[in-house]
Amino acid sequence: MKLPVLSKGTWAGLVVAAIVGGSASAVLLNSNFNQPNSQPITQPSVSTSVNQISQSPPATRAVDGQLAVYWIEANKNKLLAVPIAIKAKSNDEAIASVLNTLIAEKPPETTLYSAIPANTKVLSATTKNKEIRINLSKDFTQGGGSASMQGRIIQVLYTATSLELDAKVYLSVEGKALKYIGGEGLEVPQPMTRKDFALEF
Repeated sequence: MKLPVLSKGTWAGLVVAAIVGGSASAVLLNSNFNQPNSQPITQPSVSTSVNQISQSPPATRAVDGQLAVYWIEANKNKLLAVPIAIKAKSNDEAIASVLNTLIAEKPPETTLYSAIPANTKVLSATTKNKEIRINLSKDFTQGGGSASMQGRIIQVLYTATSLELDAKVYLSVEGKALKYIGGEGLEVPQPMTRKDFALEF
């Protein structure tokens, strides 16, 4: 099969037509992408997916007279007791509930921790006439140095008295009044009040 022989003028005309046609196609394609009213391809945005994730509200710091769990926080070579608000139905239930929360649950802020051994159990907790009697398992006295021992006493004392700030607390371990705790023998007054232990130690 023989190809038709075209004149130089005909070839030049075809080349020009191809260039103009290609440019027109390019302009047409480019104009479609620059159209402000064109419908973009719908894709889930990162911000939308982040906004849809439910985030826990920050922990509420408690004030005096509000039921709270007291956690420990290290701050500039000092240990502090930090109250975080909590809810419960009755006073007796509140004390047992907050003490169990203190032992079994993780603190709501990463800078906080508990000095109370995780195996500790609340055997009983009762209140009467601004007197609070708490009986804990022997695990409460196990392990830790003097700062840890002081920290756990403060945690129990301040948590138990968060509703009655001037209440007296009687602390027992396995039914026996706790007089000393730890190898260094930290004295535990019976009864004890908030005046006996400072929040900074």
